[in-house]
Amino acid sequence: MTMLSVHEAAISSRIASYHEFLSRYSKRSKVVYGFVEGKEDPCFYRGFIEQLLPDDWNAELWPAGNKDKVYQIHTDLDWRRFPKKRICFFVDRDLSDIIPEKIARDSNIYITDGYSIENDIVKKGTCKRVLSEICGYANVNHHELENVCVLFEREFTTFLKLMIPIMAWILAWKRSGKRPNLNDIRMKDLFCIQNGCIKAIETPKRNTSIIKYLHDQGNVIIDPSIDVSQFENEFRSQGHYKKITRGKYVFWFLVEFCNSVHRDTTTLFRSLSKPPKKNITLSDSNGITVIGPRARVPMSLRKFLKETFCAHIDQFGAKAA
Repeated sequence: MTMLSVHEAAISSRIASYHEFLSRYSKRSKVVYGFVEGKEDPCFYRGFIEQLLPDDWNAELWPAGNKDKVYQIHTDLDWRRFPKKRICFFVDRDLSDIIPEKIARDSNIYITDGYSIENDIVKKGTCKRVLSEICGYANVNHHELENVCVLFEREFTTFLKLMIPIMAWILAWKRSGKRPNLNDIRMKDLFCIQNGCIKAIETPKRNTSIIKYLHDQGNVIIDPSIDVSQFENEFRSQGHYKKITRGKYVFWFLVEFCNSVHRDTTTLFRSLSKPPKKNITLSDSNGITVIGPRARVPMSLRKFLKETFCAHIDQFGAKAA
């Protein structure tokens, strides 16, 4: 296959990032390449990748649009021309553990441990860094800050349990082949956090019930024949709710918890008479960009990167020597 035919294949695939990658690819440059699902994913992965790269190497990541398109690019690339360890693919696990779904497997495809990469970021350590470095608590009493972080762990567990009925409906919809609009199911309509404690809102957006809200926002017609309790039991089994609650929902909890701590400073920190000055205002729109670089690299991702990008760089250096 000539380079011209490779470019023609990219154009015909209608995946713009694939064509852009081919136009940027260089055998001699000190660059590793990756494809991710969404436009926000590079904020997470680039920081993790660059922690492990030598100073003179860079990473270029391309959002493909969704998981199927990431897989399509992997299939379309002529691996006789490209080193597999140099070009990697990063996809979300989603609900594939409990929904029959064909998952592509290869040495250069990384599948998240939980629902998505956000699930690996929402941890006590990340919360502590956000409170210290963004929300202004760097110099507070260490014991008090640690207590707030313990509160985060406790309330996060409560949040995940409260999410079981919601994720059960999502599981039921997907099992029956429906394509719900999950982005319009907003956690701020369903929950609030006061003094660091999560509370469910019984009538979100003035709906008569949470079930009606979920169906309205998800754009799904209510099917009275569905017994959601069986899906709830399935979601509880083997601790699924701890790993595969939707990543964007758990990330909302981290952002909102930290904002709640700042609002309720005087209740949570006896040593403070007013909230400290925030370095950055946290919101849904900037949370990923701000928090992503402050998270630790998940162990499975670290291992994957060492076996792919880092191994390629070692081989590249050996050839140049």
